Amino acid sequence: MLNRLIQKKWYKYQQAKKAKTFDSHWYMRFGWLEQPFTTLEQLDSLFEIHSPRKFTFADSFYAYENGRHFIFFEEVDDQHPVGFLSVLEIFKDGTYTPPETILKLDYHLSYPCVFKIDNTWYMVPETSANKTIELWKCTEFPLKWEKHSNLIENIEAVDSTPFYYEGLWYLFTSTRRDCKKFGDRLDLFFTTDILNPNWQEHPMNPVCRGSQQFRMAGKPFIYKGQLVRPSQDSLKRYGGNIELKAITQLSPTAYEEKLLEVVLPDWDQADDGCHTINVEDNFVVLDAIRLTPKNN
Repeated sequence: MLNRLIQKKWYKYQQAKKAKTFDSHWYMRFGWLEQPFTTLEQLDSLFEIHSPRKFTFADSFYAYENGRHFIFFEEVDDQHPVGFLSVLEIFKDGTYTPPETILKLDYHLSYPCVFKIDNTWYMVPETSANKTIELWKCTEFPLKWEKHSNLIENIEAVDSTPFYYEGLWYLFTSTRRDCKKFGDRLDLFFTTDILNPNWQEHPMNPVCRGSQQFRMAGKPFIYKGQLVRPSQDSLKRYGGNIELKAITQLSPTAYEEKLLEVVLPDWDQADDGCHTINVEDNFVVLDAIRLTPKNN
């Protein structure tokens, strides 16, 4: 732990120096892999999507519908004071449509975690500014959404991620209960029906606890034949890198995970962090921070 604190202080010193000469913005990387995702080197040759004016495109999630491919994401610009949610369609040659806004409210929105139940798309966005965990339903894919319900109320929680496993819906979330920062702990809730939930708190909560290493960084997925949970490591900076943690136990009474690999933004020397990754079959999408010289 002492070594990590030293690294954080050194990184902050380096960041202060960079801030004098570089601007930064979040952008998205995506692509289809020729083979199943088994090595981090596969992330090196992905397409890039940047905001035209170098604003924020981040927290990217993938959806496949009727033979078409979409990315849902958080957008920030100079017209709206807080984050809002957008979608764009992507194509296998790396091109994409202009983003279209799907949800813009008077409180901050991010992390549009989309998932499908039967033939209907749902979304759990981050709504911690409203002290809720909300469930939204798509009424006309991909643009029209209506609020279905509050899954949990009166809670400070970020990047909540539902995951269906062995007959139960689990909700991974990072709360600020008895800790200083989001990411210091990971909490689990579970229910049989996410549309009409009766949430039970996992008896091991917090199932993970430490220092800014446990905030969700996307939906669980298979990597090297193992079920992994991507999480943010933000000790040295917010959005520093992603940790892939193998889930070795997940049940209503037990939870265990172990660190498998660390995703660093080594694909480009101008990138300085990454904090969300989603993998579906042979498709991958993630976000990263790009540094650009000032006045460039």
